[in-house]
Amino acid sequence: MPHRKALMFPFVLLSAATAAASAEPPVARPDGEFFEAQQADVAVSGSVIVGVASTNAQEGAVVSRLLVTPAPAPPEGRLCLTVLSRDGVYYSRNTFALPDDPAGSTVQLDYSHSKLLETLRRYRERELAIRATPGRCEGVTGAAYYVVDAAASHAPSAVRVFVNSFGATDVFFQRDPPADAVACAPITEGRRTSFDYWCDIPWPTGAAGPFTVHIQRERYGREMPGVALTLYPAPRP
Repeated sequence: MPHRKALMFPFVLLSAATAAASAEPPVARPDGEFFEAQQADVAVSGSVIVGVASTNAQEGAVVSRLLVTPAPAPPEGRLCLTVLSRDGVYYSRNTFALPDDPAGSTVQLDYSHSKLLETLRRYRERELAIRATPGRCEGVTGAAYYVVDAAASHAPSAVRVFVNSFGATDVFFQRDPPADAVACAPITEGRRTSFDYWCDIPWPTGAAGPFTVHIQRERYGREMPGVALTLYPAPRP
């Protein structure tokens, strides 16, 4: 069992919105018909990692101003955006075509095709998971994630990962190279169909670039299978 310590200190991060403040970012649009669904009862089965986004991209109202920096460039200039509510009622999964701009530029994800924007605005912090992965949705493999951000007047404080614990009683994250494991926070209120823990991961200091995080789960002290994910945050100016 890894050595653990309390949740780490806050930190300062320059957001993609700040980096792109001098000009409107180019727009990535859905590649094909926009898919979203709203159902009263949804049986959600899926991966342990449900959402990977900055703390600026946490409420339903932000879907109209989502930003992502797809570096390295994804296959075929496509990325897959998934949005899932904690109660499992709202779900969308769409491939977005990136504009023809230099690799590493920040783009805005055009969510205007949604017919459920008013419904989405009802979801508050820790009620909506957003994640972006390289490549088309039907071909997503591996565990690489672009950290989704949102245009805001302030820098986000962390990368927030939403976890479906699948019955775990404790969830932790650990930076790579191995450091102390840090406890993630359980969500105890409301309906928790699609995720039930959140982990706030400090932005890396020093050289910019991807970094690896290990999600560890335990059920009454017994280890469950872990998950390693590679995060690609927006580059810092």
